[in-house]
Amino acid sequence: MNNTRFFFVLIGALLCSQLLSGCTSTVKEDELLVENTPPSRHDLYDGNAMVSVAAANPPIDEADALDRAKNEENKGNLDQALYLYVQALDFNGENADTLYNIARIHSIKGNIQLAYLTYNEALVLDPNMLMSHAGLGLINMDKRQHSQAKIHLEKAIELDQIRLKNAGYKAMSNHYFSLDQESPVRIYNALAILEDMGNEYQNAREYYQLSLQREPHSALITTNLGYSYYLSGNYTLAEKYLKQAVKQDPSFERGWTNLGLVYVRKGLYARALTTFEHTMEPADALNDLGYFLMLEGQYKQAIKLFQRAIDNSPTYFDQAQKNLKRASMELKSQGRH
Repeated sequence: MNNTRFFFVLIGALLCSQLLSGCTSTVKEDELLVENTPPSRHDLYDGNAMVSVAAANPPIDEADALDRAKNEENKGNLDQALYLYVQALDFNGENADTLYNIARIHSIKGNIQLAYLTYNEALVLDPNMLMSHAGLGLINMDKRQHSQAKIHLEKAIELDQIRLKNAGYKAMSNHYFSLDQESPVRIYNALAILEDMGNEYQNAREYYQLSLQREPHSALITTNLGYSYYLSGNYTLAEKYLKQAVKQDPSFERGWTNLGLVYVRKGLYARALTTFEHTMEPADALNDLGYFLMLEGQYKQAIKLFQRAIDNSPTYFDQAQKNLKRASMELKSQGRH
């Protein structure tokens, strides 16, 4: 009898052990299912990189997801940051700032189409989000969609100027407010470039000057200002600002090239050649100077420069050979007329 009771107790213990084991297994499987469930907005994540991001420790709420996303981004882990931003949308799918951050990271990673779509989605939620307009403007600009780019860049600057006014800044004589630490200088510079492209040189220079007040030692912006004067034919001021740019950053190649163009326009060809040689080999400098003179119809001088370029690099300088042939043909054609 005792043996029988012991047998049933043993069986009961075993059954209980199996049931508990089964319960534990079920709990673990349920937890694993929750942990490995992808974000509902997985369409906003780069699918190729999704498998590389561990989802074993999901955020507990939106604030947790956003804090962790920022930390990962600060460490340079863009895939992990992006995944966490997308996870944050599971807690609040109408957070325009989160959508902006997702778009921004896609733009950094080169996922331009996803960035474009997500910036637009952010603007649906917040039509006055300055940086989403800025992001779209830059994408449009890169795609050479200049009219659409101008709409977004102008809106971004309008919103920034309203912010500055509301912050209590005083307007300058041109009715603009001086930029502060939060102002997107890159956007002012980008819109200035578009204004130059549309021959609206005065508008362009106002944006360049605003940008330079914020970043007075920027060789890029100073070069752009100098080139604006070059485009409008004011070679004196163009030379002034381009000299300033290469002094600010002697390694800035575009500053030297644009300064060389100014000297070409001024007829200072020896100085132009020396200026080009700051950023290129002598044969390349001779070829480029010859090319600019050919465009201006000075074929005899261009031919001499192409010949010198070939003499400096006879074995591989095919472009100078082609330019020499073209200049010679243009000179003959000019002689017949």
